[in-house]
Amino acid sequence: MTASFMVLSTLTFAQIKKDPIRLTGVVMDADNGKEVPFVSIQVSGTQYGTSSDNSGYFSIFINPGDTLNFTSIGYKDAAFVMPFKLGTKTYSLVQLLIKETRLLEEVVVFPWPTLENFERAFLDVDVQEVGMDQVVSEVKRDMNDAVNDSREYEYYYDQMRYQRLYELHGKIPPNNFLNPARWSNFINDVKQGKFKKED
Repeated sequence: MTASFMVLSTLTFAQIKKDPIRLTGVVMDADNGKEVPFVSIQVSGTQYGTSSDNSGYFSIFINPGDTLNFTSIGYKDAAFVMPFKLGTKTYSLVQLLIKETRLLEEVVVFPWPTLENFERAFLDVDVQEVGMDQVVSEVKRDMNDAVNDSREYEYYYDQMRYQRLYELHGKIPPNNFLNPARWSNFINDVKQGKFKKED
């Protein structure tokens, strides 16, 4: 009786177990019908899987009854179970993924005008409670300082750029000694006391 039970079990297992089926398909967005590229596709309970290409297409061999898990960033996870009763050795699938929407809190980003400002704030170990108005005023002040500094840098880089352009074309740069606009800027700087020595 034990031998007959083993024979029946073997026959039943042979009937249930079938050859792997080649599953081909495409992963698409459920909202707009566009292909979803680089979706992770894995057979549940195993390390076996694949991924969709840049056009959403994929191909994999699986057994009847296996479950495929589809995961992609920005979409809800999806699953597909391969049917048992198939008359062919190939199967085609169009898997739809639903977008996953998450509401995030508002983030206000303030730029650091200069590298020195960033270093000073980054290395400041004293934690201070400051209000939003104070932060905004400090950022505006730093940005004004950065604008004033950038004007000096802009003048220097303009001179370097013009010098390089003249070198490339084989011409001599103009003499600013006879430039009335330069003299006007020089006179204004003298009136504002920019050339006075600090004690």
